[in-house]
Amino acid sequence: MATTLRKSDITGMVAAKLGGNRATGEAALRAVLESIEEPLSAGNRVVLTGFGAFEIRQVKERKVRPIRGAKSGELVTVPAHKRVGFTAGAELNRTAQG
Repeated sequence: MATTLRKSDITGMVAAKLGGNRATGEAALRAVLESIEEPLSAGNRVVLTGFGAFEIRQVKERKVRPIRGAKSGELVTVPAHKRVGFTAGAELNRTAQG
């Protein structure tokens, strides 16, 4: 069974790779995440060659059946919205396959 890594786990891994303490690892990870988040919020695409690409995607309005609660069985409208999409790069795909 796969293990779930949390941000604090990755912070520790980054610190170990940099040869620093957890504060250094956290600062480095925060800097990378902010460097991805800022251009995304401005509507730009972020490509990390070999790893993958992040982009904002428009999701159309759609009707879905309610999961819980409504007993009438009526379809619920999910409004159009934006979300972050990720497409894995070639190196990441190779890692996942083998």
